Amino acid sequence: MRWSMLGAFLCLSQIAWTQQFEFFTARQGLGTAVQRAQQEGFADAQPFWIAYAGDLPVNFIRPRFDLATGRANYWIYALRSVQRDTTVFYAVVKLSFVGFQAMPLPGLPSPPGLLAQPLSSGWMDSDSLIVMLGQNQTYRDFRQNYPDSLPDLVTLGTGIMPGGTDLAVPLWVMMFSGSPQEPSTTMTCMAWRTSQGAESQCFSQPSGVGEEPVQGIQILPQPASEWVEVDLSEEWCKRVRKVQLLNLMGRSVYQWVPPLGLCRWRLSLPLTAGLYFLQVEAEGMLGRLPLVVFP
Repeated sequence: MRWSMLGAFLCLSQIAWTQQFEFFTARQGLGTAVQRAQQEGFADAQPFWIAYAGDLPVNFIRPRFDLATGRANYWIYALRSVQRDTTVFYAVVKLSFVGFQAMPLPGLPSPPGLLAQPLSSGWMDSDSLIVMLGQNQTYRDFRQNYPDSLPDLVTLGTGIMPGGTDLAVPLWVMMFSGSPQEPSTTMTCMAWRTSQGAESQCFSQPSGVGEEPVQGIQILPQPASEWVEVDLSEEWCKRVRKVQLLNLMGRSVYQWVPPLGLCRWRLSLPLTAGLYFLQVEAEGMLGRLPLVVFP
């Protein structure tokens, strides 16, 4: 996402530098964004997605996400007006002695893998998200190994529930990097809640240096940005037929047929930030690995 644009707009706001920014959940700030949209003539505005990014280049606010409470010191809200066929964007903060404030933003690209549908009213708040992730062993292990790591990107939107179903659910995605010393160590978590209960999945990727390829497939760097290198074992190399990049909905966003016998190649990634899956199809074999794309 073009978060640098967001940073520029926040810098132009009239917020006093002496104000203290408070933490709040994603749902707590939504009403302020909706009210601001209605004041600007978008009477039917509904939330389509919500996001937090940890790398805003601003001076007056340092983005922070409290992993103990699921609260952040700002949230981004994308609201859609069907009547006016327009999507508007707001950054919401909470100031001591003032309360919630919403600032309009320029257009931002939607996080990958989301449906063009409004969030259902029963979506899980960010504090409940943290409670759920605390029950995930991969999440706990990563947090134990990297206790100072904070989310790089957190998004909520309507997506297809993982697992091969066609059920659309409010889907949280949270992306971490390990540490400045191990920038290619990452974890990406997805979480959702339905009438049958709540569930989460987390994928943790090592740096890849000195690591054995997973199922004979290795992707570097991880996370990736503009490109990714795919390295296949000899067994895969002799049988590979097609390579695809899938979004969270399981839809192909990129497809390539590598020359038979070519075991290492580089793919460009003209993609927005988020979690994807690299799928390698070979004769009698199918491999799928999570691929994290950072801004």
